[in-house]
Amino acid sequence: MYILICIGLLMTTHVAARSALAQMCDSPVDIVFLLDTSASIGQTNFAKQINFIHDVVDMLSIGPGTRHSRVAAVSFSSNVVYEFGFNDYQNKVAVLNAVDKINYVSGSSTRTYLGLEYVHKTVFANGNGERPGIANVVVVLTDGNTNPGHSPISGLEGKQLTQTAASYIKSLPAYVFAIGIGSGVDKTEIEGMASKPSATFSILVDSYDILDTSVIKNTVLTRVCKIVPTAPPAPPAPTTPPQREDPACYKKKADVFFIVDTSSSLNVFENVKKELNFVGDVIDAFEVGSDQVRVGMMTFSNDPEMLFQLDDFKTKEEIAKVLMEMNANDWKGGNTYMDKALRLLMKEGLSTSHGSRDGVPQIAVIITDGRATDRKEFEKAVNELRQTNYLVFAIGVGPKRDPVELEKISSDASRVFEVENVQSLQAIRQELVVKLCEQGDQPAPPVVGCKGAQADVIFVADSSRSIGSEAFNELKKFAVDVVKRFTVSPSDIQVGLIIFGNDTKFEFTLGSYRDQDEVLKAISNVKYLQGLQLTYTNKALTLLTRYGFSNLNGGRGGKIPKIAILITDGEPTDIEATRIAAEKGKQEGIIIFAIGVGQYIDQTELDFMASSPTETHSFAVDNYAALSSIEESLAEKTCTASRKTKKGLFF
Repeated sequence: MYILICIGLLMTTHVAARSALAQMCDSPVDIVFLLDTSASIGQTNFAKQINFIHDVVDMLSIGPGTRHSRVAAVSFSSNVVYEFGFNDYQNKVAVLNAVDKINYVSGSSTRTYLGLEYVHKTVFANGNGERPGIANVVVVLTDGNTNPGHSPISGLEGKQLTQTAASYIKSLPAYVFAIGIGSGVDKTEIEGMASKPSATFSILVDSYDILDTSVIKNTVLTRVCKIVPTAPPAPPAPTTPPQREDPACYKKKADVFFIVDTSSSLNVFENVKKELNFVGDVIDAFEVGSDQVRVGMMTFSNDPEMLFQLDDFKTKEEIAKVLMEMNANDWKGGNTYMDKALRLLMKEGLSTSHGSRDGVPQIAVIITDGRATDRKEFEKAVNELRQTNYLVFAIGVGPKRDPVELEKISSDASRVFEVENVQSLQAIRQELVVKLCEQGDQPAPPVVGCKGAQADVIFVADSSRSIGSEAFNELKKFAVDVVKRFTVSPSDIQVGLIIFGNDTKFEFTLGSYRDQDEVLKAISNVKYLQGLQLTYTNKALTLLTRYGFSNLNGGRGGKIPKIAILITDGEPTDIEATRIAAEKGKQEGIIIFAIGVGQYIDQTELDFMASSPTETHSFAVDNYAALSSIEESLAEKTCTASRKTKKGLFF
């Protein structure tokens, strides 16, 4: 049996506080105190609220087994804080100490619905201490009315959510007692939360002074202990049946990828499981499908592990099964290498090769309980992430979360959430869902297109021994993704490809292929040059300048822009010759975008090869997998250069 108590008290006589109080409950009860910690209360009145809870608990027989009562506490304002649960403390002294240590948050809003929802879904969830046949009671104390604050939810919607959340608890079935304190209380809201008859189950008091009196404390315990243990009548079902699909998500499209921290700092697999359950509950609000919301997910610690990808097109039932089947034997723990997770997100998670869609919001949700282990690599990965069009939500969990790091990940404070522990994740579920689904109203940042642009574009790709075949495949994928943004034809953009190592050669020239599909296939078929290969960048630039844009090889001449995209992972074997060749190319009107990959790049040499200004034409990334992070930016700048040159601004 479940019971919720929300109490609002209207009294004008002040009685001396903390009088002697007798134990009143002959039968055991499990009580959850749900207390308001919003800014309108003030520290002095908050202390009186704690005194009230302390003395009510002191009248109970607390202990293990079915003959004693137990206590849990949750606080709410802008967010919900899980204070302690039924299973945390087994004696009265420990519970009273925990009550006295509850902190005053002074939150800017009063999101009562979040507290009620958390009690319903978490405190009374199976496995969290609910005892069949024992009366469960939630005592809610508030000094105002529901106020969503800076939230996508309006004030009216917030009040409706509060009533709905209370109705779900009552439908368990449960009693709801409501206590409202002070002149700012909405009597209608208090009575709506409470069970019927409202005269019995709602109480209003004028002030915290009156709340902190033996009369009120005895009144509350009398109602809890004398009314609650009797078998409650089944209340009417909620007027709106519970629906996991949030209205904000109706007919919305998005590609959403979840990245979940499973490092050792979570201490026990149970905490990992709570993270996964939270993700499952968020996904449950979406209309999941290949043409609606596509969902992917990975976990990370020492290394990231892909659970399922966008193009797996899993149903909600299949996703729930994946999450449910994960057990303690699967948990390896480890450190928090967030940089690796972010790079896998960019390489595979939200990539077109694994199901991400053009024109659809690309959303990442990252949950972490601590700081990144490798700070240097994390900073680099975040910089790469910022060059994408992803909308990133960052959720920090527990005392070791780093607010500065969270904001770096999201690049927008409005997309950052912080909770005190994994139990409190459910408290932000509703607000997160609303924010995620609102993105479906907004088109994704447009995919760069070169409609109306003309250019002759030649990729100049390093195939020296330092790359390796796997990285060379990443380079080809990058070239493919860039070309996908072009309109390829003899009258729009033409594409050629040169590769170099010891020697240099055309894989195909500008005039070789007449449409995009042909070019993409040709790039995919290029073979990596095996064997001892040095980095003779000068030879590649010389071939580019002399023959790359010639009429014989398909170059159109005139004011058609000549653009080279040079990709290399090392210092040129002949630096001086490379400088001369690059300068010669630029003098011939070739716009050179220079992309350096990896730790052996000399930024000075890279900038020298690139056209001016270097901040527009020079790029550096950590590895070939990270090339995808600059794909959009490079394509946009290439198209911009095509249009500007066409108008004669470069010649």
